[in-house]
Amino acid sequence: MCEAYEETTHDDYAREAAATFAATEIRPGTVELAGPCPRCRGLMFVPVVTGTYKSLPLFRRSPAPAPAPAEPAEPVVCTCEGEHPGSPEGRSGCGAYWLLRLAAS
Repeated sequence: MCEAYEETTHDDYAREAAATFAATEIRPGTVELAGPCPRCRGLMFVPVVTGTYKSLPLFRRSPAPAPAPAEPAEPVVCTCEGEHPGSPEGRSGCGAYWLLRLAAS
């Protein structure tokens, strides 16, 4: 039986996703995370932009660079295609969400 739709989070979701998701670079600057939702177990795919490219400088002077976060965190929402009772019209997934910490490789 599928989980009913519920917008919910739990610390275990991030831990389980970190252990079960695979990351694949699909093009330079974009990684796809793939794995089972830790709540409903439906397979999901999440594109993550890891780099950007700016072709022209917007300013003549260089602003001070912002400090980089130690470990970037990516907000992840279940996007599985499974059926979930009570799901809002036009939405996919079971409603689970979490922050996944991404480590540079």
